[in-house]
Amino acid sequence: MLDTAAGTLEHILHDEVNAIRRSVRGRLQPSQLDELIEELKQRLQLLSGPRKTMTLEALVVLQAPRAALAQDEMDKHKHGYHDRTKRLFELIDFNDSFVDAVLAQPPGKLPHFAEHLKHQILAFAHHYKLPSLNDEQYEAIVKGLSREIAVYLGAKLEGFDARMTSRAADAFGVDMVIIDPETEKSVNIDCKTPSAFRHRLGELVHEGRMSEDDFYEADDRDFVTVTNRHDNREIRVTTLCIRPEHLGEIIDFQFVDTTKLGELLQRIIEKN
Repeated sequence: MLDTAAGTLEHILHDEVNAIRRSVRGRLQPSQLDELIEELKQRLQLLSGPRKTMTLEALVVLQAPRAALAQDEMDKHKHGYHDRTKRLFELIDFNDSFVDAVLAQPPGKLPHFAEHLKHQILAFAHHYKLPSLNDEQYEAIVKGLSREIAVYLGAKLEGFDARMTSRAADAFGVDMVIIDPETEKSVNIDCKTPSAFRHRLGELVHEGRMSEDDFYEADDRDFVTVTNRHDNREIRVTTLCIRPEHLGEIIDFQFVDTTKLGELLQRIIEKN
């Protein structure tokens, strides 16, 4: 099944880059993929079924060289660099496409999907002499996005409605919206690792938006809800700590057991 999928993906990629290959002499530059990426995004809106699934994978592969350059810049220049906003957007855009591609897969493909996609990214970069994410960078991205995907899939398994948001279009850091279908109450969720969650709590204390007692209470219950403001807009955002010892392991983008997650999401909705 994966061999067939890989062949189909390679065919789609060949279709996408063939026009650019005819017009390019020498090495293909990541910036020359920009137009193809935008065109592919537009065509995706008209696709459905297996073809859309494969085209979503192709979009991730096409975006990977830009993401690699952006990640390299971030790793080298911790305190900012020229065109940081543009590079950061390209990395966020890659992450959004990766999530879309994972969620489009049938459940049976999830156990090998990350490795399958990595192979396609490396093969594409090698063939066209483009930058590529290294093993450490790719694994970090997969691990980070796995938490968000696991919360989304787990919420749905626990009977909630859920909708992923586009981080590229969202200024509030919201990963997804989760809705209780019985009460129609909803919460905007931002998923964090334990260390990132504590860092966020520390920022809130520093900004005077919560006390130190609130810090320890939020750290103990694994979530905090605050009102964020941007460009004269405001929105309530719940930062959720994905703590393995409380919620269990994540394997192949899914929690082994979603019971604890369901209980935590119910507490969050009730408190909001």
